[in-house]
Amino acid sequence: MKKADYLIIQCTETGEGQEVSKGDIIEQHTNSPSMGGFGWNRPGLDYLVKLDGSLETIIPEANPNVVDLWGIGEGKKGMTGIPKFIAYVGGKTTKGTKDKDTRTYEQEDTLASVVKFYVKKFPKIQVLGFNQVPSKEGLSNPAFDVAKWCEEIEIPEQNIFKGV
Repeated sequence: MKKADYLIIQCTETGEGQEVSKGDIIEQHTNSPSMGGFGWNRPGLDYLVKLDGSLETIIPEANPNVVDLWGIGEGKKGMTGIPKFIAYVGGKTTKGTKDKDTRTYEQEDTLASVVKFYVKKFPKIQVLGFNQVPSKEGLSNPAFDVAKWCEEIEIPEQNIFKGV
């Protein structure tokens, strides 16, 4: 496992209760735009937390994503370092029209376990929501306040992202 500087939490921006698989994410990220995908050469998520709380690895630890697919390094306040991306399935209302914190108890439990593991493994890691990335300002993804949640699950203050 290579050193990680950031653990970025996001959602899949899918409707509440709608299951999403590892295969769905890989297709969405790697299919061409003409097929409704992003057209990337690899998926942009390292982990996916499914509705039942199970954790699926999309990018193995031995093969970290060092290409800035999400554009977190863009802009005057671009972030440098190695990010790990974890997404929970959901983030939208059932009809998919509005942002909503749709995390199930199981998803919250898994997210907390992963965050705590990364903080122990990399004592200087910064945990943040996708919407806290300076180049993503104004987005609502992951549909909950990651900094506040990190405080609630007792993540040390030095590991909660405060901005660049």
